[in-house]
Amino acid sequence: MHQAVRFARAGSVILALHDASDVFLEVGKMSKYSGAESLASFAFILFVLSWIVLRLTYYPFWVLWSTSYESLLTIDKEKHKVDGPIYYYVFNSLLYCLLVLHIYWWVLMYRMLVKQIQARGQLSEDVRSDSEGEDEHED
Repeated sequence: MHQAVRFARAGSVILALHDASDVFLEVGKMSKYSGAESLASFAFILFVLSWIVLRLTYYPFWVLWSTSYESLLTIDKEKHKVDGPIYYYVFNSLLYCLLVLHIYWWVLMYRMLVKQIQARGQLSEDVRSDSEGEDEHED
């Protein structure tokens, strides 16, 4: 378990990167639900920009670089011949899966951004929530 603790620093940085962009998402949601469309559009733009900087730039080029290459320097290969590499491969595999999810979610946000530009700044319905509001139209 000794080796797993060393990944806690990377986990804290990942948590901070994710929480920083989530603030704009929550402000945008509250603004959308309260009817403040211009504030919702502005918050969505800030969310997209923070997503690009934090999750598509810093995360892969700073965090994944550190966990993939720099962490090899801290693993004591003599003391932990088996569990060191296991932690390394499990954690990094999960972190790369998270990057794939970031890219998938970016595609969804990009579609929403294009719709917002076409609608001249008004946020359209969320592309992720197909089932929201379907109950209202049932007969």
